[in-house]
Amino acid sequence: MSQKKSLKTVFVSILFFVGLFLNAQSTFQISSPESQGVSSEKLIVLNDAMHSFVDNNDLSAIQTAIVKNGKLIHFDSYGSSDISENTQLESDDIFRIASMTKPIVSVALMMLHEEGKFKLDDPVYKYIPEFKNLTVKKRKKIRPVKNHVKIIDLLRHSAGLNFKGPDDYRKTMNLTLEEYTKEAVKSPLKFEPGTTWWYSYATDICGYLIEVLSDEKLDDFLKNRIFDPLEMNDTFFELPAKKLDRLTTLYVVDEKEQLVSFDNKSNTPFKDKVILLNGSGGLLSTTEDYLKFSIMLLNNGTYNDNKLISKATLDLMKLDHSIGLKYKKLAFGKKKGFGLGFEVVKENDTKFGSKGTFGWGGMFGTYFRVDPKENMVIIYMTQSFETYKLKLADTFRTLVYDSIIE
Repeated sequence: MSQKKSLKTVFVSILFFVGLFLNAQSTFQISSPESQGVSSEKLIVLNDAMHSFVDNNDLSAIQTAIVKNGKLIHFDSYGSSDISENTQLESDDIFRIASMTKPIVSVALMMLHEEGKFKLDDPVYKYIPEFKNLTVKKRKKIRPVKNHVKIIDLLRHSAGLNFKGPDDYRKTMNLTLEEYTKEAVKSPLKFEPGTTWWYSYATDICGYLIEVLSDEKLDDFLKNRIFDPLEMNDTFFELPAKKLDRLTTLYVVDEKEQLVSFDNKSNTPFKDKVILLNGSGGLLSTTEDYLKFSIMLLNNGTYNDNKLISKATLDLMKLDHSIGLKYKKLAFGKKKGFGLGFEVVKENDTKFGSKGTFGWGGMFGTYFRVDPKENMVIIYMTQSFETYKLKLADTFRTLVYDSIIE
């Protein structure tokens, strides 16, 4: 190793561990990468690659984290939480996690399943009467559905829901979950229920179902049953005023391929009274908080001796429930499938992770995977639309697995 490379390794390691001790000592046990079978040098390669997206002005900032064998072995923040203010991204900055809300709400609903409040094959209309007389549009003709939407269809995205909400998402936030649900069923379904995998806002309906079954508002249920037990103190639908300065700016790429602020501290709807508790994508969170949730999933429903959900229920959620559905292969190929709330890897392939790996991402550039075989959780957070065009997830995932010492 060259002297320059050696110095870089030492320098990064010092910064890395000092940062961890300052920001996460009370939450996670910290370990050197090598002690958990991971190469520090390869993690520098990972950092360099992630940093390059910021240096090339593709992203404003990025935060990455790896927990392996219960130890935090990597945590890195790079870039600006707001470009115009030139503010450095901090370890506790808050992100819009978008569709990474779905796994949380799905777990919450399955807690009620575990308590016997419903069966997966129950028709949704049993609890939400508006689902009784649905229609489906086929070949430009609208007719009554042959199959009723079941609760499992909501969780695995086979309900056929075609409702997209108002054109302006901010208008959608003025609806309650009940109002949103009643609007959703007015639109004909796109497919016959239970026949086709079609990504939709079905998890919003799951959120309303939680309210109906538990007699609690969704935010209260999540706080009482998940966030408080996991000490996820920075995860919520509505941003507290005292935490506004920690909100990371969300960017969109304009026609000149420049990053332009889309949602920031001054104009964000999250600082106002949030009416719609959007179970499909409405939560705010931090990397640290989502690590706690992910570690709970990795530990079969337990975190710090606090059991939230059983291993049997999580095992059920991690099965591929998309088998036999149309478009499943188009969406996931042969090596992946979809469980009850997240994607699952069915075969060993380092491109996607080990067999049994599961997780999901969000449209604003958030991503997590839980790998039981490697006993590992990996996460990144950024705030920009259409990060899939950068192949950010593929790069991150590949370099993480490259860092594992055989």
